[in-house]
Amino acid sequence: MFEDEDYYFEHEAEMEKAIERYESMLEEHDSAYFDSEEFEYIIDHYTKHNELKRSRQAVELALAQHPESSKLRIKYARQYLLENDAQRAFEIMQHIEREDDDDPDYFLTLGSCLAMLGKSEEALENYFSALPYFDEDEKFELYNAIAYEYQHMQQFDLALEFYGKALPYAEDNDTIYHEIRCCFLSAGRKEDAIAYFQQIIDKDPYNSKAWTNIGDVYRMMGQYEESIDPYEYALSIDPEDLWTNMHLADIYYDLGRYKEAIDTLEEALRNGVETSMIHTTIGDCYYRLNDLQTAEEHFKKALEINPMIGSGYAGLGYVFSDRGQSRKAIKYFEKAMTIEPWETDHLYSIATDYMKLKEYDKALEYLRKIQETTPTDPDAYYYIADLYGQQDKIDEAINTIKFGLLQTDNDASLLYLLAYAYFVKGCHNQGLEALDQALDADFEVWPDFLEYDRELLANDNDILELIEQHKKNQETNPNPNNTPA
Repeated sequence: MFEDEDYYFEHEAEMEKAIERYESMLEEHDSAYFDSEEFEYIIDHYTKHNELKRSRQAVELALAQHPESSKLRIKYARQYLLENDAQRAFEIMQHIEREDDDDPDYFLTLGSCLAMLGKSEEALENYFSALPYFDEDEKFELYNAIAYEYQHMQQFDLALEFYGKALPYAEDNDTIYHEIRCCFLSAGRKEDAIAYFQQIIDKDPYNSKAWTNIGDVYRMMGQYEESIDPYEYALSIDPEDLWTNMHLADIYYDLGRYKEAIDTLEEALRNGVETSMIHTTIGDCYYRLNDLQTAEEHFKKALEINPMIGSGYAGLGYVFSDRGQSRKAIKYFEKAMTIEPWETDHLYSIATDYMKLKEYDKALEYLRKIQETTPTDPDAYYYIADLYGQQDKIDEAINTIKFGLLQTDNDASLLYLLAYAYFVKGCHNQGLEALDQALDADFEVWPDFLEYDRELLANDNDILELIEQHKKNQETNPNPNNTPA
């Protein structure tokens, strides 16, 4: 035993000297000879520290000195894998003549190539060929890779089996828990996911990550109230868990319990967890509570931590917009848009403030950008039509809605808006026809339609009779399209 340990330490010392000698050679722009084993150690040293430029240089020098070494050619293929060039790595592997049949690195690398090329079954064959050459406590990466391929193939039971084998050897179980949860949810087994993590908690009640995953499953099931306790248990164990803090705050936020969301995030701040995201969320909660001053303070704190967080600028935009300072609000929304150009909410906000300023042409310019970016989004047509309505351009509003209906497959909200536009214009029959179609498309929202203009709509007997007729149809045939309930 002690002889083996002595050999190990002596070997490690020799390899460390090889790295020193190699780096000295590079600094002096010299050349030197290294045996293939030394090169393998040098290459692994650089890849372990993610120094890919240095590992590439080392593997190329190694092959120049040992062109016939299959082990070094495998390292060369792995270099290409690390550089995300699986095709080139695969080509290299195809030309390698193995020095012996018992070469797990060969199977592992070839399996990784095939996995990256989307050939899961062939990848699994190679992974299973490598398995016998590893001790059980060395199989974590391999079990994980096998599980991932089964998950990719949607064979979730097998994926769960191998994630379960990998789990005891994981240094960080959070990632594997995430994949296990995804397998259960992808298989439609939400209750089984909860039961799985509950079993872990029964054995280890202080496993904060298992508690968090139970909360996540409930949240994904839309059972927000049920997710609160697991999240709070997780935070009582690990109060510095940022994502659990954020998830719990999000739940409170979605439930409209803004003060509790603030309390949750301020507790994170007291525990030394401070991020720009925490401050923007707190700011948003205070904004919802109409405490604009405190909201502004937190949005500014978020930007002090991270000047490139778009939600911080957008938050300030909302604050100044509500204060009636539309010019200032627009500047902040435009800054948010430069950081997050994909976020159409910023365009809507800019358009809204231009509408407040009655600068309708500028508002329309931004709404047209949304229409171009998301041509199937009914909101774009809705807001453009509303813009025309504010200017009493009813014909332009109607034409916009009709075009939007073509793009959105007769969206119900646009049908209701079309009906309203016709009634405003005085085209009573056309309004009833559009309302009939809207009620067919989505009957449940008819009360919102009447709120467009109660004086005009709620006192019209023809409108009320049409709604009543659809209500009776719903009661006798609640599923008129014969679609599965």
